[in-house]
Amino acid sequence: MSVVANLLPFNTQGIETDTSGWAAGANTSQVRSTTRWYSGSASLQLTATAAGTVQSTTAARVAVTAGLEYTAYAYWANVAPASGRTTQVRLDWYDVVSGGTPLSSDTSVATAMPSGTAAWITPPTIVIATAPAGATYVSVTVLADNVSAGGQVVVDQIFMGHPNHPTGNLLPYNTGGVEVDTSGWTGTFNCTVSRTTATSWEGWYSLVLTSSAAGTMAADMTTAVPVLAGTEYIASARVKGSVAADFVAELRFFDVGDTYLESAPAVTWSPSTSDWTYVATIGVAPAGAVSATIRFSPSPSAAAQEWTIDRIAILVAPALTGSLISYGAQSMEVTADDWEVVEGCTLARSTTRAWEGSASLEVTPTGGTAHFQMTAPVPVEPRQPYKIAPYLYRPATAEPLVVDMCFAWEDEGGNPLGLSYFRWTLGTLAGWYAPVGTAVPPSGAAAFTPSIRVWAADPADGVMNVDHIYVGPGGFAAIADPIAGAFGARIAVQGLTQNANTTWGIWRLDAGGQMTSVRGYSGDLDAEPITGDLAVVEDYEAPLGVPVRYYVKAWTSPESYTATSSLPVTLMEPPSTDVVLTDPGQPARQTTATVQQVPDWTRVARQGVAQVRGRTLPVVISDVRGGRTGTLTLVTETTERRDAMWWLLDTGSTILVQWPAAWGERDVYVQVGDVTESRIVRLGDVGDRTWAVPLTEVDRPIGGISGSSSRTWEDVSTEDADWAGVLRYASWLDVYIGPEV
Repeated sequence: MSVVANLLPFNTQGIETDTSGWAAGANTSQVRSTTRWYSGSASLQLTATAAGTVQSTTAARVAVTAGLEYTAYAYWANVAPASGRTTQVRLDWYDVVSGGTPLSSDTSVATAMPSGTAAWITPPTIVIATAPAGATYVSVTVLADNVSAGGQVVVDQIFMGHPNHPTGNLLPYNTGGVEVDTSGWTGTFNCTVSRTTATSWEGWYSLVLTSSAAGTMAADMTTAVPVLAGTEYIASARVKGSVAADFVAELRFFDVGDTYLESAPAVTWSPSTSDWTYVATIGVAPAGAVSATIRFSPSPSAAAQEWTIDRIAILVAPALTGSLISYGAQSMEVTADDWEVVEGCTLARSTTRAWEGSASLEVTPTGGTAHFQMTAPVPVEPRQPYKIAPYLYRPATAEPLVVDMCFAWEDEGGNPLGLSYFRWTLGTLAGWYAPVGTAVPPSGAAAFTPSIRVWAADPADGVMNVDHIYVGPGGFAAIADPIAGAFGARIAVQGLTQNANTTWGIWRLDAGGQMTSVRGYSGDLDAEPITGDLAVVEDYEAPLGVPVRYYVKAWTSPESYTATSSLPVTLMEPPSTDVVLTDPGQPARQTTATVQQVPDWTRVARQGVAQVRGRTLPVVISDVRGGRTGTLTLVTETTERRDAMWWLLDTGSTILVQWPAAWGERDVYVQVGDVTESRIVRLGDVGDRTWAVPLTEVDRPIGGISGSSSRTWEDVSTEDADWAGVLRYASWLDVYIGPEV
């Protein structure tokens, strides 16, 4: 089939119901014939009133788009034996749906009809044309010439639509498939060009290169196609040889003066003599390049050797947006040389199976862990998450397949900085899977080498294939940083919406593996609906002076989720003599004070002692021991510190007390009892105070967070162009809290 989809209605195409889809032209009468057909059960029969041309035009015009290429074709046959007749197909372009005059017309080359009645014209009569500027509709006309008076011909299976051409092909359809003629090609040296219907990959014709003698030969496109400097292109074709010999497909770039600049890296192929071989070359248009052509260069060993070529294309390489690797490394369309074995497997380029294009990386396990990597590292920017996202075909196995996306980090000198990996478990069913791994470069990283590691890969299970590999920025990741000027962490999360996730959560993970939900605006962020791809969270309850990580999970169901964790972050500590006091619900209420006396903690015993008559020892009835209580003695040195202390305590809320890590005290949530503020010196202008702060340990409070300890008037000014913008807040408290992030 030579069109992607026939734009003519089914009855217009095959006349299976009636002739309503066609309007007879001059010198012509038409009927539906049920005695002759190419396909189906009927055809359109045209009868000449007088000797000359018969014709019929589609009754309704078809909508088209100016600048796009279309093709139309039809099959013809005689009703009675006749010779000398020819057929054509014509496209008339219009800017109106009915009436008017054609903007222009395109007519096929006249095709001779078989003189007998048994044969239909095969290949059919075909026209290829581009809709001109302003065209919005087209009509299709079928014509037969040299028909005698009363003579009859039949036409069937009339098609009109976009050519069945690779999407985005820069070559005209006739150049890519020689369906009309070989005008798009010329034998440059030691060969001739022709076309054949004996075999084809698509349509009815293919290009034939025939050697004139032994030695290198070449055929070139007659007209270059436009390209953009710096853009990656792929040139490809399907080739079949009459003999086994080397074959080179060369993508050649030219400047504005048609001067040859350079070619994409040459690739030598060995086309099959019995089947079609996919050949390709990939390259980036150099500086100054404005056009490109393809050259085919077989190596004949004698005269009259032939290479049949079809499905020829030049495409902008469909590299994944944002990917840092070339299309060749992504797709293996030309070679697998961008990948190498680490252990436990062999690698090869394969056209047996592909997710995209025509080839993939075939991975054959040899036992143990199958691990393979790129041959060259990929540069990175600090604080930018990177992801590895291949499509991986795996055979059916008895046990799930465990796969790691690995990041081998290195510094500017190429020295290793460690390995990050993201692990997936891929069921047991055969098929294509899309595991994604994301990691953030550690401090000092300048590059990483992407690799894929398959655990317990059994050679008996068969080969795997990898294709359409993305390596570049993005993915599901979290980056944690200390908040400047405050005792807290800010965590930026990206990639929440990938995999159609609907819910997410974030937890603080300490060195001992303890996980604690991070507080959000409406409560703990352990099952939040996803409203966007990005989120920023602030945590003012993390321990100080020790590394912590943040674990983020996004899921569509309890069984289907994606998870990631940040690199460790260490929050600043106060001076070694100070303690940090924070209201967890309003972190702007955070202050420090010098410790004069750490509490002597008391934990009351909950018990009753009964002295039983006749027993030496009492009977004791007890319950769990009570929480800690004690009095913390603090010192503030300025009036500002004093006011900050009262601002913190005034709400009566639960307070988080955080100690320097070296003290060996664990952070504690407390309720504060009656507080005594005392002057150290009995002079009115001295601001030093001592504080007796009675504490009762309580559970971590529930509820959400309001505002941010780091929000300032500068933030309000940045967010709002003028005071009218500030009016979006319902209260001054809302201005203080700021928009939720």
